[in-house]
Amino acid sequence: MVKYTTKDGLLMHGILSKSREDNQTVIITIFGMTSSFFSSSWINELIKTAQRTSIDVLSANNRGAGSVFPFKSDEHSRFIGTARERFEDCIYDISAAIDVAEKLKYKRIILAGHSTGCQKATYYMSKTHDKRVNGIILLAPVDDYNSTRNELGNRFNEAVKIAKAMVEHGKGERQTPEWISYYTARRFLSYAEKSNTEAKIFNYESKMEEFASVRCPILAVFGSKEEHAPKNVNQMLSTLEKRTKSRSFKKVLMKGTGHQFIGKRKALAKTMLEWASKIK
Repeated sequence: MVKYTTKDGLLMHGILSKSREDNQTVIITIFGMTSSFFSSSWINELIKTAQRTSIDVLSANNRGAGSVFPFKSDEHSRFIGTARERFEDCIYDISAAIDVAEKLKYKRIILAGHSTGCQKATYYMSKTHDKRVNGIILLAPVDDYNSTRNELGNRFNEAVKIAKAMVEHGKGERQTPEWISYYTARRFLSYAEKSNTEAKIFNYESKMEEFASVRCPILAVFGSKEEHAPKNVNQMLSTLEKRTKSRSFKKVLMKGTGHQFIGKRKALAKTMLEWASKIK
């Protein structure tokens, strides 16, 4: 177990899995909405598979853990979680985890995000261009904006209108009606309002400027049965390939699996580790 504090004062925990003392590469995992650093099955499989390699894994917590999750800050608890987090604050969480890896003397650091973790990893690199990061892995980088439009159907505009009204009347930190989301109105709008950063990052119908600004090597992986995809996953991978300005981009389509990579997690872990082993 590792323990560390973010620049804005949140106490974080993580699990560092080492196979050899002299390993110089570490993958830092960034889970998606309502997940956690200790319960994500894809992370558990990655840790297990990495034990037979020269790559370590740091499963790091972030303020999106669970729906609502208590974090200690200055001896007090702040309840955050996916329902209440401010997306842009992910910079604090990721930076703190990288600081840990740097203090542990790792020479190569790779960020691996799943689902909304992809948006967080991409946002972090687009804003910081952190030279300590040698590459990023994007697992199921779904278009949250258009996926939400599809899920809410003809009630999408109504949902956004209600959430905006809540914010305007000082109720932005209250939960939306359950038919809209299980999150606060402000959090819902973060990915459902087209102009917001979180909504823009993987809007495949946009220029994807944040993604295009990332120059480090990128591995993007989708399951062929991705259930949250608003369009064909091959088209989404092709769009990523078209938009990227990375010095090295690789796309992978894993057949017969969906958003959680069920049934393919061992193969996914091997793909990630093989790619990471070649990153300089």
